[in-house]
Amino acid sequence: MPVRSFAIAALGLLLAGPCLAAEPAFEDFPAATYATGSLQRVVPPAAEHSPFLDRAVGRPADFAGRYVLAINGCGTACQQVAAIDVETGATYLPADGVARNGACYRLDSRLLVLDPIAPDVADKPPGFTTRFYEMTDAGFVLVGQSASGTSLDCDDA
Repeated sequence: MPVRSFAIAALGLLLAGPCLAAEPAFEDFPAATYATGSLQRVVPPAAEHSPFLDRAVGRPADFAGRYVLAINGCGTACQQVAAIDVETGATYLPADGVARNGACYRLDSRLLVLDPIAPDVADKPPGFTTRFYEMTDAGFVLVGQSASGTSLDCDDA
C-alpha cells in the first residue's frame, strides 16, 4: 500500500522535529564590517561574569569581522563561549553560552557553529546536536541544528 507507506514516512518526518533544509555555510553569512585595533574593554552581559572574558582584552577581532570569540574550558565536554564586540566591549552569549565540543568560526563570517562533529562519527554522545548561530547586531540567532553533525571544514575555519 503506497499511501500507507507515504503516511508513515510523513508522520516520521513530522515527529522528528525541525531539521535543516540545507546546512548553513560560512559564505551564507558574510561579515559586513571589520574592526581595526584590539579589544580594550569588556562589558559583561550580567553583573557577574567569568574572568575568561577579561582574558580576551588585547586580542584583535577573529569572528564576524568585529568580535573576539572568547572560549574557556569549564570541565569535561564543557566550554564557555562569548562574542565580544571589539569597538564597544558588548558581550553576547549564544543561548546558554556553553558548548560540549568546541566552536567553529571565521573572521569573515557571522556564522558560529557550536559542537561541530563530522557526520561520519559513529559514536556521538546521546542527545548531541550541532547548532548553527548567526551573529546579528542584537546577538545570536539560532539558524539551524543537526543531530548528524556538520560537513563544514572546521579545521580551515
